[in-house]
Amino acid sequence: MKHFFLSLLFLLPVCLLSQNLVPNPDFESYADCPRGLGQFHLANSWTSPNAGTPDYFNDCSTSLDYGTEFNKKGGQVAHSGHAYMGIQSENLNRNEFYEYLEAPLAQPLVADSFYCVKMFVSSGTSNAALKNLGVVFSQIELKNPPVSKIHIPCLPLGNGNILSDSVHWVCISGNYKARGGELFITIGDFSTDNNFVTLPNAKENAAIFQESYYFIDDVSVEKTGDSKPCINKP
Repeated sequence: MKHFFLSLLFLLPVCLLSQNLVPNPDFESYADCPRGLGQFHLANSWTSPNAGTPDYFNDCSTSLDYGTEFNKKGGQVAHSGHAYMGIQSENLNRNEFYEYLEAPLAQPLVADSFYCVKMFVSSGTSNAALKNLGVVFSQIELKNPPVSKIHIPCLPLGNGNILSDSVHWVCISGNYKARGGELFITIGDFSTDNNFVTLPNAKENAAIFQESYYFIDDVSVEKTGDSKPCINKP
């Protein structure tokens, strides 16, 4: 019995290191079922840093338009559970519309520690894809009232390919070294250049009107012991 407790104490720190710091990472906890687009606020803990209105999809919706497998934005079976979020990025002849998702972390990040950041994405109805999505960690909430792109240094997440898969969920990840005290995570397109890639099935005006849409599920931020790349799993 003594050896059992010693083994348990030895394993406990390892378990703590694998704690996901993102609240409601799979969007399964909600205040109400979606009845329209732009109802991101129904998913507990998640907000928007600007005037954009991300979409919440959940199988509990009484309308197929706001469920998961089929909906207003094309649809996808949830990566886990019965819900996910959707964000849109648009550039209409230099008129921008960018949506972001933001949430408080369970605890502040520790200075000089490494964190594996992951999420699963799938492309919805779009005429363009993004080269990557990014995350920003901040000590206070980001606030950017306009719906234009937020230009701020970020951790780019990608799988080495353009994010154009609309059939499968794709795991994208990155390894983040904390400055210390970061307490919020924000997800979206923070690129300083044109992050759009026109899809083969796009209409003729795609060069003028570029639009990408992504379903997002199972977001995680977990402390690791080193700077090795995260291991992506389906």
